Amino acid sequence: MGTETYTGYLPEATPDFTADAPSIVRRVGSDGPVQQLDGDEMACNFNAVPILDGDVSRVGAVTAGTNITFDWNADFPHAGPILTYMAKCEPDCGHFTGNEGDVWFKIDEAAYGTSWATQTLFDQDNKWYSKVPECLAPGEYLVRHEIIALSDCSKENQCQFYPSCAQVKVVGNGTVVPTGLIAFPGGYTFENVKFDTNTQVPADYVLPGPAVFQCPS
Repeated sequence: MGTETYTGYLPEATPDFTADAPSIVRRVGSDGPVQQLDGDEMACNFNAVPILDGDVSRVGAVTAGTNITFDWNADFPHAGPILTYMAKCEPDCGHFTGNEGDVWFKIDEAAYGTSWATQTLFDQDNKWYSKVPECLAPGEYLVRHEIIALSDCSKENQCQFYPSCAQVKVVGNGTVVPTGLIAFPGGYTFENVKFDTNTQVPADYVLPGPAVFQCPS
């Protein structure tokens, strides 16, 4: 993010799921998937509590219009789409869970072109790039980066979501506050995540959630 690199929550083969977050990346309380669509963990994963240093939220600076690079620690063994969301932290990210209702807008998504987005991730040396909208108003935001493993998405509450959240401070001269927001939980329903990998072809897959936010022209 800019010139700074932040270590995520699972840099080790045997992570301590009770440990505090090592950086601006929130705790991930399990190495397994999130599956309950109505659970609070749909926002940022299990036990992904806000990060404070004293009473000040811990954030990393990112300039509007530049990329955030997500560097996965190891090859992701599942096939599926990749999506990135942001939410304006109110009053700040250290006191904001991501479960505060309709707060999330999508900044990036990819599903199937000639292969799944997860194959693109692998081909890019396990790195994924999401651009922060150049028109975005400055302030603290929560970034939600997610892979969906599709193998069991034909069954209710069996689809596998792997979200992770980081606390950032957007800097720049933008003025836009996005609308058309969704909630986690609530933004995904079984009907809009249902997909049967045994009977449906990848090109027919429809990404869940809203359209990707676009700055006004």
